[in-house]
Amino acid sequence: MNLRLQSSDTAPATGAVLGSCGLHALALLLVTGLLASQTAVQLPRLDSLPAMTLAAPSAVTAPAPAPSVQKARPHPAAKPTPARPVLAPTPKPTPVAPTQARAAAATAKPASAEHPDTAPTSPATAVSAATTPAPTPVVHEPLYRGGYLNNPKPLYPPLSVEMEEAGTVRLRVQVSAQGLPVAVELEQGSGFPRLDRAALTAVRGWKFIPAKRGDEAIPYTFIVPVQFSLKNLRKP
Repeated sequence: MNLRLQSSDTAPATGAVLGSCGLHALALLLVTGLLASQTAVQLPRLDSLPAMTLAAPSAVTAPAPAPSVQKARPHPAAKPTPARPVLAPTPKPTPVAPTQARAAAATAKPASAEHPDTAPTSPATAVSAATTPAPTPVVHEPLYRGGYLNNPKPLYPPLSVEMEEAGTVRLRVQVSAQGLPVAVELEQGSGFPRLDRAALTAVRGWKFIPAKRGDEAIPYTFIVPVQFSLKNLRKP
């Protein structure tokens, strides 16, 4: 009776052991199959190794022994004696002769004075030179004496000669660009109407060399003096 009970108790334990072994075997087969399916890793091969020769060590010289350093006993430092300052004599100014002073001043001229062409030009000077207008041509007044003009002298009135009338008549004359008197007016009389009329009559028939601005003839108005003198009239 007892034997049957024991056999019936051991049967489940045996089955459990066999099942555990089967599981382990199955796991081992799976692991083996996975390892077999993986590619084998090939290690790199070295065709040849470089030959290395080791030279024999040369004779090693023994290091020289370090010199023994003896500690010197410190000597008491001597106190320095303060040096007395030596006063140098002040140099006396050397008198300069007037001629030497003038020569030094003459040699000390700036570079711009010696070489005026190389003197620097300031921007303000350059701008003023650029904006400076061209010089205006000179205007020359008309001419009424000499040359081919042959202008007759004013007629001295006989009654004025008898009355000893004399003086200077100033006439304002407007001359055209062709040299003709366009207008003749009395600017300042002589004090004698006969002399004034004689001067107006004579100048209105004169010819002029026209005024010029550069080489260009232009109209111009100026003052012509006409003198009546008894002394000049009585000269031979």
